[in-house]
Amino acid sequence: MEQKRRKAEYRSSIRSKLLIRNALVSLMQEKPFEKITVTDIVKRADINRGTFYAHYKDSRQVLDKIRADVSMEISKAFSLVTPDELLENPEPVLTAISSFVSKDKDYYRMLIMVAGVDEFLKELRKVAFEYASKAERVRNASDQTDVRCRIDFIISGAAVLYHDAILGTSPIDVDAVPSFLSGIIRSVVAG
Repeated sequence: MEQKRRKAEYRSSIRSKLLIRNALVSLMQEKPFEKITVTDIVKRADINRGTFYAHYKDSRQVLDKIRADVSMEISKAFSLVTPDELLENPEPVLTAISSFVSKDKDYYRMLIMVAGVDEFLKELRKVAFEYASKAERVRNASDQTDVRCRIDFIISGAAVLYHDAILGTSPIDVDAVPSFLSGIIRSVVAG
């Protein structure tokens, strides 16, 4: 009986956090983050203040949690391969990214459309660039400018393709990005 109660509480906690997260992102499409109050969030999420404060101390903590969750998922994807393997075969990383985005495409679509998310995307691109730059072929390249420009081109192009696929403005779906992009990346890396 106690185990059932704990499972129910756990499911309720997850549900509340998702409602809060989605409410904040939805509100950020309408007004600047600085003008969003806890009252706005609880009204949009249709929860009481006590539920909000059981999980977060303020709206900034919700936004920080969203960023941390996305960063963690991206880090998990990169941890599947070494930097050298990433350049040889990027498909496992891209598949992992597509997989986590596909689980909640509407949420990520909302998140992308939020004003101010560009800085966060730049940070993710920076992390990806630094990771790829650790590859032996990058570190040992005779023309560092050429190889670093190629890496930046790949990462920027991948970010834009994912961005457009998530928004539905790309001719391919998020799930098709890994195989499509892997071939392009291999040819750009090969030079």
